[in-house]
Amino acid sequence: MAAHKHMLSPSAAAPSSAAPTTSAPAARRVGLAVRLLVVVGVLLLAGLPRLLTLHLFLDSDEINFWMPRSVRFLEAIQSGNFAETAQSTHPGVTTMWLGSVGILLRESLVAAGVLTDVPFPLMLTLSRLPIALVHTLGVLFGYLLLHRLFATRSPEPGGVALALLAAAFWATDPFVVAYARILHVDGLTTTFATLSLLAGGIFWVRGGHPAYLLLSAGAGALATLSKSPGVAVIPIIGLAAIAAWHSDGMPLRRVLLGLGAWAATFGLTLWLCYPALWVDPARAWQQMRVGVEVEGASPHVIGNFFLGQATDTPDVRYYPVALLMRTTPLTLIGLLLLPFVWRRDADSASTRRILALLAAYSLIFVCAMSLFPKKLNRYSVPVFPALDILAAAGWVWALLRLRELRGGAARVVPLGGAALISLAALNMLWWHPYGVIAYNQIIGGAPRAERTFLIGDGEGLGEAARWLNEQPDITGVRVASTMINSLQPFLIRGAQSSTPRNGQFDPQDGYALIYVRHTQRGIPAAPFGAVYTSQTPVYTVQAHGVTLASVYQLAPPIADLHNATFGESLILRGTQTDLTGLRGGHGITLTVQWQVQQPPPQEYLMFVHVLDAQGQKVAQIDVPPAGTAQPPTTWQVGRTLTWMHPLPVPADLPPDTYWLAIGLYDPATFARLPLATPAPPTAPDAGGNALLIPLVVRSDAVSGDE
Repeated sequence: MAAHKHMLSPSAAAPSSAAPTTSAPAARRVGLAVRLLVVVGVLLLAGLPRLLTLHLFLDSDEINFWMPRSVRFLEAIQSGNFAETAQSTHPGVTTMWLGSVGILLRESLVAAGVLTDVPFPLMLTLSRLPIALVHTLGVLFGYLLLHRLFATRSPEPGGVALALLAAAFWATDPFVVAYARILHVDGLTTTFATLSLLAGGIFWVRGGHPAYLLLSAGAGALATLSKSPGVAVIPIIGLAAIAAWHSDGMPLRRVLLGLGAWAATFGLTLWLCYPALWVDPARAWQQMRVGVEVEGASPHVIGNFFLGQATDTPDVRYYPVALLMRTTPLTLIGLLLLPFVWRRDADSASTRRILALLAAYSLIFVCAMSLFPKKLNRYSVPVFPALDILAAAGWVWALLRLRELRGGAARVVPLGGAALISLAALNMLWWHPYGVIAYNQIIGGAPRAERTFLIGDGEGLGEAARWLNEQPDITGVRVASTMINSLQPFLIRGAQSSTPRNGQFDPQDGYALIYVRHTQRGIPAAPFGAVYTSQTPVYTVQAHGVTLASVYQLAPPIADLHNATFGESLILRGTQTDLTGLRGGHGITLTVQWQVQQPPPQEYLMFVHVLDAQGQKVAQIDVPPAGTAQPPTTWQVGRTLTWMHPLPVPADLPPDTYWLAIGLYDPATFARLPLATPAPPTAPDAGGNALLIPLVVRSDAVSGDE
């Protein structure tokens, strides 16, 4: 049984005196080099996904709230009006401090002449850079705390592996990374709360230096200043202190002094970092209370969606399902292995207690959030580093067990750990840069999540904007959307987006953009619903099996709608005739508007015959339906093509009712494409498969095309 009791024990047998030895200085140099390489590796593992491609998309909360709040926060600091730093109920203080640093960074680069122009993607990168750096350093610092917790006092490979694997899982968790890349509050709560728990564990469980206690309190305060649920660290610290007194025999006086020092440091950090508390603490406290009691007690203002149903108040299953689906496959498997840690690691009570505290934090946090009707699965992100650490412990147990089964093979733990870290990194790369839609592939991934949760916070709109910017008419029309705040910054100068009013598109709207969160809850029939159900998008942004954004072309207004289908794919949507040039010898101008359901297999020509009441031809043209530059085989599905064709007609054409016969034919065989639309009963015979449209020519040559 002794072989079963060494997993993460803080003590280990002394090395055999017969073992080969190296000189102490050389061993120290090798050990230092290895530790340096590991630190650099953790830094790269954490930094690359957090710092690269920060410009790709804009979270709706950033543009609507945190960027303008950061501007006002900085202005309040610079003007000395500290009361105005109370900008949010969250309270979001750390977010606004870092947002202000981003603003100052941008202004400094412009003032120094390094930047002469700051396009929006660059401005977004600079705004996010400070927060991404803080999260990167947070993971690195977290690794150092994990090493102190599990490896410093134990040469056993299990402790070293656990510290490194836990940091790697944390660094590469796509859900955690997603909110470490944007100017937001949930990510900062995650980082600071995790650091607070780890530092507290070192003091209360491992008997570390009091500096760790102060670090825990400061980080806990920063977590709370980021978002009020950060206070969830407080009961965990209390539980750790009680356990230290009850299980480790820590003197009660030392326990009380430690809790007092923790509380004092927590309060002092709150006061130092929140300028509103310097001048108007009552207002700042009232604002935070409103955020918890009023805002948290109300459903989400944009509605919600859970298990395939639009609902404002998801039930208590919401966060358990979110935890299941938001874990990575490796984290989920590691958590399933975790119960064996308690059963096998019998002589490491301190390790079990650390893991129990992390589990208790996750449980308390999720239970507390479940009490509120306002639920989004990103609200659960603060517990995921804790879950990743717990999962790492489960995997380390499995590796140690495998080592035992292989007769103590020394390479099992390091090779297994390296393989797990590599898989975690590959999973992170798979989701990058859209970790915000990362869901466990074992459970069904993003497509299953689309049927389970409200998704979409702006990801994909940058790509949609880049496609729109390439359209030749983009500065002449507007883009209709309900996500204009997150879309407009990416559009080129002169391009405009707008939200339709009164259930109607504006005549200037040339494109409609429909976003995933709106399709989930059901699109109102007017105006987007009609487009969504009847048209094919001309461009879509897809990621991991989910269509994030769909762009539809809105057909320009045209006088007469026909929607006549030729063959299986070509639709003559409408026509318009202009007779104002007839008497001047310029003939008739015919405008046709085409749509395509699928690209036709060959080219076709359009014939237009002008027939009198007896069916005699007065004039005709045979031309490509949308000009020589756009043959039908190149038409894009979903796009509307509007084309004007001059139609030569005698200038002295007598006033009467004539008929336009329009059709398509194969230029090689002259066979006409079938047309299902029947001819009007009063129309003359046009030879079949032709759309017949009355054309009234009056003496003043004004068209009566109706």
